[in-house]
Amino acid sequence: MKVNIVSTKLIKPCTPTPQNLRNHKISFIDYLNPPMNVGVILLYENPISPNNPKQTTTHFQESLSKILPQFYPLAGRYIKEDHSVDCNDSGAEFVEAQVVDDVTLSDVILASKREVKLLNDYFLPPKFHQVDESLADPLLSIRITRFKCGGLVVGVSVSHRIFDASSIGTFLAVWSNANKNPGMVGSIKIRPSFDTPPEFFPGSYISRGDSIKTCWDPNIVVKRFSFHKEAITSLRSKLRLPENSRVRVVCAVIAEAMIGVDRAKHDGKSRACLIAQAVNMRGRTNPPLPNHSCRNWLILSSTRCMMPNNIVGNNNIQELVDILGDGLEKTVADCAEIFSPTGRDVKSIIMEPLVNVRGKSMGGEVNVFAFSDWSKFGFYEADFGWGKPVGAGIGAFSRPNIIVLMDSKESGGLEAWVHLNRSDLPYFEQDDHIKLYAS
Repeated sequence: MKVNIVSTKLIKPCTPTPQNLRNHKISFIDYLNPPMNVGVILLYENPISPNNPKQTTTHFQESLSKILPQFYPLAGRYIKEDHSVDCNDSGAEFVEAQVVDDVTLSDVILASKREVKLLNDYFLPPKFHQVDESLADPLLSIRITRFKCGGLVVGVSVSHRIFDASSIGTFLAVWSNANKNPGMVGSIKIRPSFDTPPEFFPGSYISRGDSIKTCWDPNIVVKRFSFHKEAITSLRSKLRLPENSRVRVVCAVIAEAMIGVDRAKHDGKSRACLIAQAVNMRGRTNPPLPNHSCRNWLILSSTRCMMPNNIVGNNNIQELVDILGDGLEKTVADCAEIFSPTGRDVKSIIMEPLVNVRGKSMGGEVNVFAFSDWSKFGFYEADFGWGKPVGAGIGAFSRPNIIVLMDSKESGGLEAWVHLNRSDLPYFEQDDHIKLYAS
């Protein structure tokens, strides 16, 4: 497939950011996130003006400019030394691209089932895997790619220093609504919030203690596995509590496969494993954070487990469902303590599981893998005016053993974007439950 970049420009907010909002300090949770970008890719059939691309592009740019005042940090620039964003209205990057051969959107959807790299290479902004190379680097980059067939792909990349996936969901909901209803931007009900309690701004910032690659590692493969509603229903029926959430059940199946991969690499011997789950803090603190609070509001749930070699089949899945559930319940209880005057220190609640996961991961003696659930962030609801997406994808992480869950196009299903070392993929794909329940 050949894609040409048609234009690149900076889109500035339609009104200037007030002086009292010019300095956006990042919280210690923001700072502890890896210096990387978070990306989402949405695929659409038959946009509103397939024969007038200039009109479609202009419409995108105008609606983006209209909503940027609400998302004022996204138009600013990150200042490393100050741990803050200078909200100077420099603008968000907007890239327009065109597929010049006869590849169709359907071809891309089919190919993306094999590996996510195609989506990342052609539909995310060009510098997705490059972070902090210049003070001029935009924090928000958007790429619009058109097909001859009339299809269109929207790729969004935001710095993880200031946004998590939930925040991107809020941004896409507001932007798509503004693009669909240009005369009603002021009446959009979703209101992003950047207010942050003072407990999250320390006098000094703790060293991260690790790094992340800022280029794509060819030894990592990312593949999508689809769990259809019927498969999830069948799996639930075999468990002790069929009302377990679809996310927990699918995570248990994948966790069993990940443990099997590690066992195969270590001569059939089981090692201890540490399962990390990224937990959205919104709605779980007391008082609750706003649902559309835009920052990194994540806490890790880390659970250590050892699966004996003699436990197989659905017993494994049931045990992992229980382990994941217990870990999540403990972390949710920790969230409720964060703003309590009699509760534990905020830093210790956030830092302890993070230090545990990073230490075990860097030590290499324990099998560590992590889940991040994006299924409730509404990516398949983003309607820019010509219907909802027919497909969606993620910006790949440059680390293995990460699993991102998204909603599927069909109601009740899930898509798992599994990051593995390339040599581990055959072991994962041969897992009995992956073969039975995923496609």
